Amino acid sequence: MLARQAPGSRVVLTTFTTNLAEQLRVDLLRLDPGLPMAPRLGDPGVAVFGIDALASAVLRNAGTDIAADTEAVLGIGTQQIAGRTPNSAWQDAQDAAGSSLPAVLRSTAFFAAEYAQVVLPGRVTTREAYYKVRRPGRGVALDRAKRAAAWDVIEAYRAQARTAGSIDFPEAATIGAAHLRRIGHDCGEYLADHVLVDEGQDLGPGHWQLLRALVGEHANDLFIAEDSHQRIYGHRTVLSQFGIRIVGRSQRLTLNYRTTAQNLKYAMTVLEGGEYVDLEDGAESSSAYRSARSGPTPRLIRSATLSEELDRAAQLIREWTENAEAPETVAVLVRDQRQRDRLVTGLAERGITIRAVDREHIKPGQPVAMTMHRAKGTEFSKVLLFGVNHGAIPRPLRDEQYAEEAWADALLRERSLLYVAATRARDELAVSWSGDPSQLLSIPVVSAQ
Repeated sequence: MLARQAPGSRVVLTTFTTNLAEQLRVDLLRLDPGLPMAPRLGDPGVAVFGIDALASAVLRNAGTDIAADTEAVLGIGTQQIAGRTPNSAWQDAQDAAGSSLPAVLRSTAFFAAEYAQVVLPGRVTTREAYYKVRRPGRGVALDRAKRAAAWDVIEAYRAQARTAGSIDFPEAATIGAAHLRRIGHDCGEYLADHVLVDEGQDLGPGHWQLLRALVGEHANDLFIAEDSHQRIYGHRTVLSQFGIRIVGRSQRLTLNYRTTAQNLKYAMTVLEGGEYVDLEDGAESSSAYRSARSGPTPRLIRSATLSEELDRAAQLIREWTENAEAPETVAVLVRDQRQRDRLVTGLAERGITIRAVDREHIKPGQPVAMTMHRAKGTEFSKVLLFGVNHGAIPRPLRDEQYAEEAWADALLRERSLLYVAATRARDELAVSWSGDPSQLLSIPVVSAQ
């Protein structure tokens, strides 16, 4: 509508993952094949990006005019930021400079969160600034000695990245935000007229700083869709901290059009025991949600062994696909890629061919196997959640035990992940496990087989 009402306007649509961004692009063109699509960021039309791809596009647009912005964020002006720092770099930095770390801080999860939530948003570039910076919501208190030990690791992390000519994804978003804010403040230049955000609950501080700086403040500048029950990435974020004011301007949607009332009711049981807040730090209730559709009660399939669970999964998929015109509307969702690959092999041994899907599009002709994370933004007629065992989901959260709040938030994301997976089913849902079930499952005394 924005693109049609104001020809020549620049509309950016973004979300957390590249896969979902691509699906949004496909869906937009399916709804309106004539919709003007922007070939590049800043061009007229609709530009669709995953949020980290959007940050990369901002940095490409900046070109050599980025040194001042890297200095503002990292403390050293550099143009060597093409590479992306690997996830293993925090452990490498601890190994190199963490000899004085207390046990509570020996956690890559702690450093990744501290960096993305405190250091980067606060533009902390020196040890003295880190001694003084506020750390609300971090859960673990740091005295001067602990901050000194932590900063040693942060300095080592940045030094290793400089040598490699790389930055990580939160750094890319924060540097992009600094650049956009500078050109907006100095020149009044913005790369978008309207920004639409899907799955806003998954975005981090650097992302929100980037989006606020991408578009000037005016009517219809930012539109945000979020559901705190579906936050499976990142940490809690409050939008007002980034100059995004939504108090009194938001509307809660409670009608679920995708799944049936029975599937929704079961999925909601996974959320019980968790405390959810929205992007303004307000309590988020799940009791008001309802569905416009009805269907069968979800099947709960208990097995004694993995082999037995695979046998039952094969039987169920045969049943679901026997007369199905579109087998690709049947999906089996699992916690991780290793489990997915083991599932595909196990089903093949039982005469069931199922396609493992990672980054590629879902192709017609076969049922699909996906991780629960990859399934975000998709929907299927029939879904089996496979391997929902104790120890598989929630995954072991040892690295999150540096603070009780961090562990509780990680567990909340695991609940949300299982909720997201369960609500991918439009019509029929089944949940299976072998041995002891996940502690997140609601298991009645008698379960359907």
